[in-house]
Amino acid sequence: MYAWFLVNSYMLAWNQVKIIGSYGARARQDLPQIVKLAESGAFNLQNTISRKCKFEEANGAYEDLNQGKIVGRAVVEIME
Repeated sequence: MYAWFLVNSYMLAWNQVKIIGSYGARARQDLPQIVKLAESGAFNLQNTISRKCKFEEANGAYEDLNQGKIVGRAVVEIME
């Protein structure tokens, strides 16, 4: 399964936004197992997200991540 979304590259460049992902996971193999674990109550997905922010706040969240103010994962909401 693939997820597609559109991003205004001009706004990314203008605001000097960096998009950084995680490496090492095998999405096709790992994601179904993670979903099953979450559904079984093995862990709470909401607890894995340390902070949510709007797209306009992404630079501040990135700085906080670099300074160790965010422990865990930060999610940038691109669209409402």
